[in-house]
Amino acid sequence: MENRDWELWVGAYASADQAGITRLTLNGATGEITKTNEYGGIENPSFLALNRAGNVLYAVSETMEVEGQPGGRMIAYPVDPQTRKLSDGWERLTHGAAPCHVSLDPDERWLAVANYFGAAVTLYPLEPGGKPGDAMVRLRHAGSGPHKARQEMPHPHSAVFHPKDGKFLYVPDLGLDRVMIYGKGEDGVDWSSAGAAALAPEDGPRHLAFHPDGQTMFVVNELSGSVTRFVLGGEPGKPERRETVTTLPPSFRGENTCAEIAVSPDGRFVYASNRGHDSIAVFRLDEEGALSPAGHVSTRGRTPRHFAVTPDGSWLIAANQDSDSLVLFRIEPESGLPIFHGVQANIGKPVCVRINPGPR
Repeated sequence: MENRDWELWVGAYASADQAGITRLTLNGATGEITKTNEYGGIENPSFLALNRAGNVLYAVSETMEVEGQPGGRMIAYPVDPQTRKLSDGWERLTHGAAPCHVSLDPDERWLAVANYFGAAVTLYPLEPGGKPGDAMVRLRHAGSGPHKARQEMPHPHSAVFHPKDGKFLYVPDLGLDRVMIYGKGEDGVDWSSAGAAALAPEDGPRHLAFHPDGQTMFVVNELSGSVTRFVLGGEPGKPERRETVTTLPPSFRGENTCAEIAVSPDGRFVYASNRGHDSIAVFRLDEEGALSPAGHVSTRGRTPRHFAVTPDGSWLIAANQDSDSLVLFRIEPESGLPIFHGVQANIGKPVCVRINPGPR
């Protein structure tokens, strides 16, 4: 356990004249959270990503149109290394409506944006300093699923590069009940389909997380309220489906949708958030790597759309969208359970938490 400060960046649903991006610090020794800066000028920065150097913050602007044209945009903000303040950013169109996720490959040569209502993932090349170039690749989805209200069309909800070598891009599509997989060509520029990993009908895959070993992938299913484990031990890039486990206790009877998923840094636990039950579901991994339910913890707020775990595994920070709160939990090392620490920060409609893993 590290007693150090952690830099937090939070994205929120907000109009352009409101504070949509907030910087905070978390004292790793005391658990105190301090708000340091707030930034407007961007509408609905609903998902963020930070490069390893911590000098560029990427934010999607989740909108249906830009200046009267269909689609959203992504802004890359330089971060001053001393003051940690944001400068005017580099803006790029996402070529799809409602961009909802942004990520970088491990070599930080590519940036991917998933467009929820655009049926597409857009890829941008990155310059050495983190500046995104013009969109170079657009991966389009087609089809629908059995859930008439939510699966009427493709809905790419995230796009995650394999954490080890970045040769494959995994795109959970809520509308298709599939994780679409794309492989990078030998030239390092072209991307093409490498198959898909199928979920059960009406699962509605949303986000995914990799085990630290890079051989296991966990998908959180928004519609069915479950987590599915995949193993990447077979053909390169093509996961094999294993068990699916509910995120809810047997007694729960209300409406619920899942949102975020994370694996503990030591690879022993998996966490998923419930919106409706308003909790973090905790799973333990057994000796075979299979998921085993280990409990539920209330997020002390409504609609935990996102959460993050500090790189040392000590803290979990939950963003409760509909109660305007960022809530801190200390993770108990043996059980893996998040324990409410009595600390929270008030932020309007928080929907994404990013932790800078670098020194602060």
